[in-house]
Amino acid sequence: MRVSTRVTPAAGLAAAGPALLLAAAMLPDLRPLVAVLLGAGWVALRASRRPGAIAWAAVLPVGLVMAWPWVLGADAPLGEAGCTDPLSVIALRRVVAGAVILAIVAAIARAHGSTRAELGIARLGVGEGLVAAGGLVALVVGGLVIGPLVARPFFGPLDFPVPPAALVPAVGFGVANGVLEELTYRGVMQAWLGRLVPMTAAIATQALVFGIVHAGPEVVALLPVHVALLTAVGAAGGWVRWRTGSLAIPIGIHVGADIALYVGLACRAPG
Repeated sequence: MRVSTRVTPAAGLAAAGPALLLAAAMLPDLRPLVAVLLGAGWVALRASRRPGAIAWAAVLPVGLVMAWPWVLGADAPLGEAGCTDPLSVIALRRVVAGAVILAIVAAIARAHGSTRAELGIARLGVGEGLVAAGGLVALVVGGLVIGPLVARPFFGPLDFPVPPAALVPAVGFGVANGVLEELTYRGVMQAWLGRLVPMTAAIATQALVFGIVHAGPEVVALLPVHVALLTAVGAAGGWVRWRTGSLAIPIGIHVGADIALYVGLACRAPG
């Protein structure tokens, strides 16, 4: 018996949304346009009750995450004085972007009948909570102590102060960015693509986009290795979210990493 491999128009239309997102991940200048196209495409498909709307819904929040620097401005080092401000511009941007995009996620989820359980934010077991908290602490300490040495092959020399006062805005930055990215990649994108394709394919797709997006202009060497490592991180987070049914552990680890990231990003001397 011969199995047909022909792509139907409906399948092709559904795949167009993720394809646009992948193009935006590889070509940063396209990101604002792609975010608009994804939003318009989802609205049109949802209004016409096309089944492919869920694929566009799955990638729209990540498209918005990619595009927000064009709206609020890109991050730049603030120096020791600026990075210790509890209301530093870098932390505030993440909080505002996170609040707006998560509100949009809630509206889209309601439109598609998605539950908190489907997105991995419904339950938190004691074991998961302990692992998440332990990962958060380990990533904060490890990121601040050995992070510059680990990152040096990719980003070049990273010499910056670690003022204790910087931890206040760093926590706001880390929580906002960690929750936002885990919910949009390992929550929304993975779960809703998983309605259409095998979960392994959904995990691989979100992980690949995650890895490519995080290869910004700051990476000065070993770019393919950096993308591969971040893709592996995304895949591991997606697998943990799938097996545990919860985003708790990925969020805890991501928040811890981003608290350290804030110090490295914000406390360097302005160039």
